[in-house]
Amino acid sequence: MQPNGQTKLLIVDDEKDIRHLMEEIFSEEGYQVSLAANGVQARQAWRDQVPDLIFLDIWMPDIDGLSLLKEMQAEQLLEHTSVIMMSGHGTIQTAVEATRYGAYDFMEKPLSLAKLILMAERALEHNRLQHENRQLKVQQPGLVMPIGNSKLMRQQRDNIERLAKYTMPILLLGETGSGKAFFAQALHQMSPRKSQPFTSLSADKLNNELEDWLGSLTDDKNIVGKIEQTKGGTLVISHVEKLSPDSQACLADLLFHQAYRRCGSDKLHNIDLRIVCSSQADLENEVSEGRFREDIFKRLNVMPLIMPALRQHNEDLPDLVHFFVDQFVQHDGLTRRKFPEQTLRQLKQYSWPGNLRELKNLIQRLLILGKTPDVNEEEISLALNQTAHQFFSAAHIDTSVDLKTAKERFEASYLKQLLRETSGNVSEAAKRSGVERTHLYRKLKTLEIDPKDPI
Repeated sequence: MQPNGQTKLLIVDDEKDIRHLMEEIFSEEGYQVSLAANGVQARQAWRDQVPDLIFLDIWMPDIDGLSLLKEMQAEQLLEHTSVIMMSGHGTIQTAVEATRYGAYDFMEKPLSLAKLILMAERALEHNRLQHENRQLKVQQPGLVMPIGNSKLMRQQRDNIERLAKYTMPILLLGETGSGKAFFAQALHQMSPRKSQPFTSLSADKLNNELEDWLGSLTDDKNIVGKIEQTKGGTLVISHVEKLSPDSQACLADLLFHQAYRRCGSDKLHNIDLRIVCSSQADLENEVSEGRFREDIFKRLNVMPLIMPALRQHNEDLPDLVHFFVDQFVQHDGLTRRKFPEQTLRQLKQYSWPGNLRELKNLIQRLLILGKTPDVNEEEISLALNQTAHQFFSAAHIDTSVDLKTAKERFEASYLKQLLRETSGNVSEAAKRSGVERTHLYRKLKTLEIDPKDPI
């Protein structure tokens, strides 16, 4: 990789002769070179202008290079900069420690001029590839989801890799915002179908546009449906429990015959589609209540996958926070802010009823409204408490009724809010409220609350 006039290089070394020799070499090669003789000057230099590459001496009078490297890591500088460590009397242990803290490579003094230039070029190429990877992750988030190194997230990535090879239908279950849509997109992108259409439909949209979707064949109409545009690809249907009887019949044809029927016709038209359905509801209960077809449930339930709630893998929060910050900085042009360790610990203590979606919205709000480089704990507390504060401050306390009536009104408000947060998932509402599910069903019936429409 050849440098251009914008390629910025910082040389940090307390030996004046080495600094100026390296400056002369790299200036002739076309680099924009800055110099620092100690830790104070180095900090000032990288904070004034983020370099593409840093040569950092390990031994200096005021601070050692490894400590400076740790500071760079803490300030997230290494996301944008490659660092090459230098030492006249380094050890293998020192080199290993340097790479562990994010250094690209390690050089021994006296420096070989040819090796110096070659290593700089390789480090910049590495930098460029890292940048392209980050861009790809932001542009196509499904390719990198699920984010994190917890056991649950590693298992999710294994599931994607394993299932992408096959064509059987898949049922994705989990709370609202838990990443079902991301999983489906990643599954498609890793499959042999990745160059074919990826289509996502909500049950409500399919119900309302079924004729446009399937097409029609009657005496006065012969219309090809939009479904033909999805051939060879992946079709994702979200909130599958909300499908109307006609839409369920369409899904049954796709699952059992790999075909569809135009509205007004019984003729089956073959189509090659991978079907992925998602739900937040208890489908088994939907079947027992007669709202969902048992044959469809049994076919989908051959390969059910549960997306874990964020509170079940909160050790992944730092990775997720950095990922969403990158998204908003690169996509929306928001100003980057840092989340110090204490704020990350604070986020880990929250229950995240809205899961990844709630976390993403919170980070966006903090980047938009924040005025300081670092996010502080007070900001996060205010943001997290905002919803609860609005809910309780809007509640009317009517002291003209007896305690039994007031209690029933509070229970009704509490359960409606809980059902809204869980998208009508009674099992999850029972778990979060600490009430046995059968008892909760009776309570909802007594209070005349419809779990699917808790207005």
